[in-house]
Amino acid sequence: MVKEVKVYTKVGDEGETVTYGNLKVPKDSYVIDINGYIDALQSSLDFCWIHNEEFRNIIEKINRKLWQLGGEISLGGIGKNVVDPITNEDVKEIEDIIDKFDSPRIFVRFKKVESAHLNEARVRCRILERELTQVLRAGLIREEIYKYINRLSDLLFVMSYKVSKND
Repeated sequence: MVKEVKVYTKVGDEGETVTYGNLKVPKDSYVIDINGYIDALQSSLDFCWIHNEEFRNIIEKINRKLWQLGGEISLGGIGKNVVDPITNEDVKEIEDIIDKFDSPRIFVRFKKVESAHLNEARVRCRILERELTQVLRAGLIREEIYKYINRLSDLLFVMSYKVSKND
């Protein structure tokens, strides 16, 4: 017999929650904040996936890496359940993809739905990057993560530019 699992736990009623690593933390802890920013970025990337068939494989891989990042943050480091953490090879892969695109003009307005969604994801990625800065300085995340998020926002910008240029 399968035990029914409820969506609500009532743990949050007191201002706390339980992480993926089974740690009870306040809802305003950096772990919850960072995972909230990752979730917002992933939500934005879901729109990009829907509207940008050309980039679906890239977006799918990015979302998988972001899931792993959320797990790593929740576990307080690389843990047994994070099987594919962000590495320097992932940073290099993003750089290689960026290098295949035309260099965008610095000031661009994205007026197509597809490019606007990619730009929104870029904005959310920059917010995540800013939030990760203190966590990096405190030594609570690996440098590869910070580099990956920094390059990811650049990738999302050049993808936005490519889509808008195809008018």
